[in-house]
Amino acid sequence: MAVVKHSIEENDVVVLRERVGGWAAGTQGTAVSIYDDAALVEVSDDVTGEGLDMFVVPAELLEVTWRIADHPPAGWKPGGSPNGRDRASKRSTTSE
Repeated sequence: MAVVKHSIEENDVVVLRERVGGWAAGTQGTAVSIYDDAALVEVSDDVTGEGLDMFVVPAELLEVTWRIADHPPAGWKPGGSPNGRDRASKRSTTSE
């Protein structure tokens, strides 16, 4: 399988370039998990934030409209934790 190079990262906001399942082109979602050639996208309600659907989308059908790396929350570091070391294999038993 060929690997498609893309720049989508977890928590980036993306829009669909084409219809995917029941979701029209232009639908906005959040990339919640990244794969070699695709991303797991969550579509949420704009008002309540409630998750409406999650589905895997080929990377070539996604366009990034907002990058988490360009707008990191205070204290955010790569890896998702304040110290950048939030790895289950490195947690002590007392922190679990």
